[in-house]
Amino acid sequence: MRLWAHKGLLNRLGNPCSSQTDWSARSSRDVLKSGLELLGIEPTRDNPVHILVDSSERRLRSQRVKCHVWSGRLPAGSLYQIAPGLLITSPAFCCLLDGVRSSLPHVASRVMECLGLYGKSEDSRGFMDRDPLFTDDELRSYLMSAKGCPGVDKLRRALGYSMHPARSPLETKAALVLTLPIKLGGYGLTRPELNYLITPRAEDVPFSQFARYEVDICWPERRTVIEVDSTLYHASAEKIDSDAKKRNSLKSMGWKVASVTSGQLSGDALDVLARQIARDLWVSPKMPKPERRDWLVKELE
Repeated sequence: MRLWAHKGLLNRLGNPCSSQTDWSARSSRDVLKSGLELLGIEPTRDNPVHILVDSSERRLRSQRVKCHVWSGRLPAGSLYQIAPGLLITSPAFCCLLDGVRSSLPHVASRVMECLGLYGKSEDSRGFMDRDPLFTDDELRSYLMSAKGCPGVDKLRRALGYSMHPARSPLETKAALVLTLPIKLGGYGLTRPELNYLITPRAEDVPFSQFARYEVDICWPERRTVIEVDSTLYHASAEKIDSDAKKRNSLKSMGWKVASVTSGQLSGDALDVLARQIARDLWVSPKMPKPERRDWLVKELE
């Protein structure tokens, strides 16, 4: 998924390759000499490369190579050729693999990353801007071809909880923690629109600083907005000024606007935030048990 964070990779690779090819590596040496360094991947003992093999007998013994077995059939569209002799798992197959080994909230966040306008990275920002890796319909089509595979039922449920298009991991986390059901540690609020476009009405024009407003999380029918503020992106004087104009204009036009930072998305502060948003939506909040809430927050990191 770190490779899929790069903008344009999907277009450069073209169509997925056949799943019928012999895709298991023959030795650890073959893996380490396959051109991984050209992709910025340098396997170490602490950060091994993860590879897929088609049977337990094909596992490789190496401290720098970690093997995962997929012994069943591969759904169509699961592999791309990224370099001669080197395949990469498709975004949809990455989600399916998460469905095998990860919790439902984690899988939902992965689906939102793929449907969204960002990919997680290890730089100071924590993510890169890029186009969506698939659409709702494309993932549903993949799920049809993956019928009977491990992880498919969890992935289908995760898609049902997902929203798009999120622009950052923090937007995904905020949207999921507020809307997932209480049994999963969430607050069960109704699903919002993400990156919703608001155009001032004629009577609002005198109070508006801009011709239109894109807001992070929105419940249009309740005229309620959440703006997700990352410390890095919103810290400049220019951005602070723009944010103030935006919030003041929206409030003057009758919108309720709440600001959310990463520090509000954990512990008791999260309970208070949920109560505040629920009041704006004219609903009674559903409060998960603290231990379940904290588990969910950790799963969405």
